[in-house]
Amino acid sequence: MRNGLAPGRPRGRGFTLIELLVVIAIIALLLGLMVPSLASARDVARQARCASNLRQIAAASLSYAAENRQVYCSGPMDNRIRSGYGSLETAGWTADMVNGGYGKPGEMLCPTNPGGLNQNLDPKRANDKGYHTYSEVEILELVRRGFNSTYTQSWYMAYTEVRSVRDMSLDPKRTAGVIGPLRDKYLSAVAPSYVPLMADARTDDNESIVLQGQKFRAVKSVTDGPVHLGSVWGRQGYADFGPAHGKGSMIGFDKKHDKLYGNFVFADGHVEPFMDADRDGQFGFSRHSEGYEYPDFEGKIFGGHLSSGRFWNDQE
Repeated sequence: MRNGLAPGRPRGRGFTLIELLVVIAIIALLLGLMVPSLASARDVARQARCASNLRQIAAASLSYAAENRQVYCSGPMDNRIRSGYGSLETAGWTADMVNGGYGKPGEMLCPTNPGGLNQNLDPKRANDKGYHTYSEVEILELVRRGFNSTYTQSWYMAYTEVRSVRDMSLDPKRTAGVIGPLRDKYLSAVAPSYVPLMADARTDDNESIVLQGQKFRAVKSVTDGPVHLGSVWGRQGYADFGPAHGKGSMIGFDKKHDKLYGNFVFADGHVEPFMDADRDGQFGFSRHSEGYEYPDFEGKIFGGHLSSGRFWNDQE
């Protein structure tokens, strides 16, 4: 009886169980090698996109300055009378960009920061003795129009410096105690390439905003400004800047993230990443017997008194 097979043709055989297991193991090994590389490539792409956002924001600020007597912005994004210079849609760097046609910062959000809204878009905060009283609907409309950011503005850009470096009664977070928005003439003692305008915000902040029943994670609007150094106002507190990119070991239970790098944009328009070298989840300073130092970028980012150049390092 013929079995239907051509004479002399070898009978095919399937894989043995051992061969299948070997193939599966090889595929798993290849995937194990590829996945981290793909994740790393994605992180690099997101960091590059973030840098592009900051570069566009700085370009808008420089264009605004060229058209407004060398003032980099009209202040912080802050509706409160004590700390801002006008309502959210009329004053502040986001208003400058939108109203001037330079771009919409709300469309330039950091791709890796979990925050969704600037903290000053919280109606409770904005309406605390504000220039205008906002409803939740009005806030959401501002967000739709681009009045939002997940980057933190530097205190320098918002306020420049306190009116008197020796007057300890001044409040660096109130307009009455500061000079006002950054102007080019205050960048003569320190090169603009060392003065930050904006940077990635720290990602471990638990502040949130609820609008129309939807919860958003908030991002700090402006860094805190200078701190006391004996009887004078000393170096800047940059702890509201933080790493938002890359992947390292997980930082303790209070920080709950593993980011390594943060992008900074400076007054000359260049963007530069800095590493969270001491792995504390922020770009703050360390206190010691002789003053303060920045463990992540000492000597690379200015933190002192702009008009004099004082406090370039922690030994002054």
